Amino acid sequence: MTTERRLHLLAEKILTLMRERNVTLDIFLLKTDDIARLKARFIKKKTEPNILSFPEPHSFPHPETEKKYLGEIYLNKDILKKSPERAAPLLVHGILHLLGYSHGRKSSAEKMERLEKKILAQL
Repeated sequence: MTTERRLHLLAEKILTLMRERNVTLDIFLLKTDDIARLKARFIKKKTEPNILSFPEPHSFPHPETEKKYLGEIYLNKDILKKSPERAAPLLVHGILHLLGYSHGRKSSAEKMERLEKKILAQL
């Protein structure tokens, strides 16, 4: 099974655990250099170039699908190749961001972290 297919199935399972129905998202795999450039453009703090997520603006129309489009997740394929076990935690984190969760404030970060742990335990 390809990495892309495994990520797709994993995303479906995560969304099911979160009781998110009739939604869709895109997952892109980028090399370390490409995701680092993208991260430098949009994220100002220095962190590992492992994942980026971009929620879809709420008012953006998507006539091509009846599902609610959540947005895009960019994963570092070099990291996943070396450490495939990181796929689930990274994907959970990215999906939570698409659903509006944040770690900007301490209370938000704690809530997001608790939810991440809960979902990962159920996977």
